[in-house]
Amino acid sequence: MINPFFNNDELRLRAFFRIFLFIFFLVPLIALNSFIPIEWLEYSMRSALVLGLYFVVLKYIDARPWQESGLSYSKKWLHECLAGIAIAFFVMSLIFLVEWLSGGLTITGFGWQRNGDIYWLLPILAFLIQMLSVGFYEEVISRGFLLRNIAEGFTFGKTTPFLGTVIAIIISSSLFGLGHAGNPNATIFAVLNIFLAGIMLAIPFVITGRLALSIGLHFAWNFFQGGFFGFSISGMVVRNSVIQIHQEGPEWWTGGAFGPEGGLIGVLGIILIMILIIIYLKVTGVPLEFATSFSNNFTENRRKLKPTDELA
Repeated sequence: MINPFFNNDELRLRAFFRIFLFIFFLVPLIALNSFIPIEWLEYSMRSALVLGLYFVVLKYIDARPWQESGLSYSKKWLHECLAGIAIAFFVMSLIFLVEWLSGGLTITGFGWQRNGDIYWLLPILAFLIQMLSVGFYEEVISRGFLLRNIAEGFTFGKTTPFLGTVIAIIISSSLFGLGHAGNPNATIFAVLNIFLAGIMLAIPFVITGRLALSIGLHFAWNFFQGGFFGFSISGMVVRNSVIQIHQEGPEWWTGGAFGPEGGLIGVLGIILIMILIIIYLKVTGVPLEFATSFSNNFTENRRKLKPTDELA
């Protein structure tokens, strides 16, 4: 008889209960952390708490080695993270230029004019730390933990790991989109765009097995969108930015008060990022196929690990 709670072949809880426990511990950690009065410090602490929880759950509930966390550091990891930052900066710059040249926005000033010659950088630096934290912990949660566990949960019977991963990308990206549905000025189109962004962020992870590109992309998209170019970020207004703008033009194109993710220009930007990701991976010699950790089942992956790969 099949045990509905415990997988005897894998010697661990089944995926649903692994996800439940992760969320069970995650929610109070985030709630407790929200009492920190300094915003950038709150987000930094949240990253640290999520990382700690991820490590514990990975080892004791997922029964998975750190090498499959997506965070195992190497020069390759660093290069991919920097590439993600560069790609997101390039695409967001392109979005800004297209809107500016087409009359979709007006530049109303610059950060140093509003906050003074000495202190104008401080809130931007604080925002950079905040967005770096958001890019890190949201990728750890959405892609690092949820996507992988949902993929394994759907890998049974005739459902291959490949198909299970495709299903997981759709489900985790849907949750990612719905998670932004309550943001200010959110529309159905905006939520669909965030869903598409979730797929975009999942692609490099399932191909490389590393979260580096996803974290770099997520951080840089948010930071340069709001902290540098002055757009709203998924409906959240950024009051301190290098460039101050007034958004104009049709909302179906610019996204209006929600930011570029709420308009068609955001869709085109996300698609362009997907193309640039594929080009980057192709140029750097990464096979354009699912990583071993996503193309094999859990038991097969464990068998392929060398004894030295295991963490004590």
